[in-house]
Amino acid sequence: MNRVAEAGPATRRHLPDTDPPAVSSLCAIEVVRQERRAQTLSMTVRVRVDGSHLYLRGHFPGLPILPGVFVVETLCQAMAHGAGTGTGRWPALRSVRSLRLQAPLLDGDVLMLEIAARRHPDGGWAVTAEGSRTDGTTSARIRADFDRGDAADA
Repeated sequence: MNRVAEAGPATRRHLPDTDPPAVSSLCAIEVVRQERRAQTLSMTVRVRVDGSHLYLRGHFPGLPILPGVFVVETLCQAMAHGAGTGTGRWPALRSVRSLRLQAPLLDGDVLMLEIAARRHPDGGWAVTAEGSRTDGTTSARIRADFDRGDAADA
């Protein structure tokens, strides 16, 4: 599967396999749209739920549902891509302040995750995200904090 990033309306680039670290069996970002300003970052990421994929085996047989932890993983991969420093370090999740899973994401659904991130005074990120599925139903709401993603955080 090719991952494609859109830095603007007409700019596209393929993300190499070495772009931010990810769970090896899950590339949670298929398409990224982003706008980055000095202290804010906004992104839209999309991922299709594939019920035949290994990560859904047993969750649940006959009715595959995307586990909530993979919605969080989608957010983490998006932040790694959008807020990476170019130094080989990416912002890491510090805390999940709130996670509300409101509707299941089933085989064939597309999760659209709208992300708004703003800088903390320490350089980290305060993030809110809202996910919706193919039919427009809100599926998840997340509030989280990420570190700034540089050597000082290590």
